Amino acid sequence: MNEGLWLHIIKGEATNKEKEEFFNQLKNDKNEEELFYKVKSLWLRISMHHADADVDSEFENLWRKIRKEEKIKTRVTGAKMFRYAAVFILLLGIGGIAGYLVSQKNLDYRGPGLQKYIATRGSVSILELSDGTKVWLNSESELTFREDYKNNQRYAELAGEAYFEVTHREDCPLIVKVGNLLVRDLGTTFNIKAYPEDNYIETSLVEGKADILATSGKKIIELAPGESAMYHVIEKRMELRTITDNVLSAWRDGKFVIRDQSLEDIFKELSRWYGIEFEFQNDKLRDYRFTGNIKKSTTVLHVLKVLRAATDFNYKIIESVDKPDIVVVY
Repeated sequence: MNEGLWLHIIKGEATNKEKEEFFNQLKNDKNEEELFYKVKSLWLRISMHHADADVDSEFENLWRKIRKEEKIKTRVTGAKMFRYAAVFILLLGIGGIAGYLVSQKNLDYRGPGLQKYIATRGSVSILELSDGTKVWLNSESELTFREDYKNNQRYAELAGEAYFEVTHREDCPLIVKVGNLLVRDLGTTFNIKAYPEDNYIETSLVEGKADILATSGKKIIELAPGESAMYHVIEKRMELRTITDNVLSAWRDGKFVIRDQSLEDIFKELSRWYGIEFEFQNDKLRDYRFTGNIKKSTTVLHVLKVLRAATDFNYKIIESVDKPDIVVVY
């Protein structure tokens, strides 16, 4: 564990060469990799709420404690290191993270030149913005976009899910507003999932770079390719995890790719696609987990049979003429 390199990575100040060396080392040590992502997740969680601190000084103090402990006990367990990591995050807060000037007036703009796109239920819309950026818009999603030539910035606002292949312009970055977060492109392909009813915002980076900012413009974290940051709106916390491109591309390719999701979350997705509603008569079923791939071209009845076979629940369908059918789960 290299003190200087860890500090540069955590603060987002590492050079491309340092990042390459660091992540290559990480691949060869699963314990270090696990520790790193726990540290980074804690950083995100605390960074949403704490004021600036003297990062370098606090890091040095913590590092001395770790080294002292290592002299006493040569082998430091993952649990022990994780406790140190927790102290480290609490000490640092969000010191050293740079800000970015974002005008609230520009974010809330609703005047001329505003482009609006909507993907209807049960569809995926593919569109090209006026700047050449390509966007896939998932079912029941809405995107607005405009270019601010005066201030050399591009603004978008998303409710739902979208996959962006951004036409990068160094002099005119794209900023996407999702809830109370901003995503700023730095030469980027990324996916954002931010349906209001889900109570979370997930940003996943495929290639390039992307910053996640507070609406004040303060930088929270810089994502690396293969990383996904999930912000839990109610708890006001963020966690980091790894994700593969095939999972992100699945919904664009006409599939439900479910990775250890609860039945409640799965049913929300099915509701958006098929236009039906779900009702739980047994609340314990909400947390049943499922992993698998299901084609969206199939019927909802087939999807329910697949889920029932794997998770052991029953259901009945209440049909309606003038409003959505209801699937009662028990």
